[in-house]
Amino acid sequence: MKITTLPLLLFIFLSFAPDSASRDQVELGQEFNIKNGQEVIVKEGKLHITFRSVPMDSRCPSDVVCGWAGNGEVVIEVARKNKKQVVATLNTLLEPKEIGYKGFKIKLVALNPYPKVSEPINPKDYEATMIVTKEE
Repeated sequence: MKITTLPLLLFIFLSFAPDSASRDQVELGQEFNIKNGQEVIVKEGKLHITFRSVPMDSRCPSDVVCGWAGNGEVVIEVARKNKKQVVATLNTLLEPKEIGYKGFKIKLVALNPYPKVSEPINPKDYEATMIVTKEE
């Protein structure tokens, strides 16, 4: 009886083990959305990009009139197999808006949701729109 349950337990264990196939894969040169805490893999180049946090969001709320648009700041981690990982900060308004990594350019296009005075943003609700291209 133990012999027949072992393969079943092994199958169940491996079904829940994390692997790259369970992560979202994105195409080089196409915009993609990544949620706070999520990791994506850029197919070409096998880049792993993880959205780590939003340490600052001073963007002017949409229900207020401001003299400055403000800035949203996101922290990402970029890694490639057998290469040193890099932690970088990208911005919506200020520089840097993009970084170079191992022949690729990673750019922050947008940060959502947009702030409202009446509705504080839960950090897990942040979603960044990004694009990865080859450096020229």
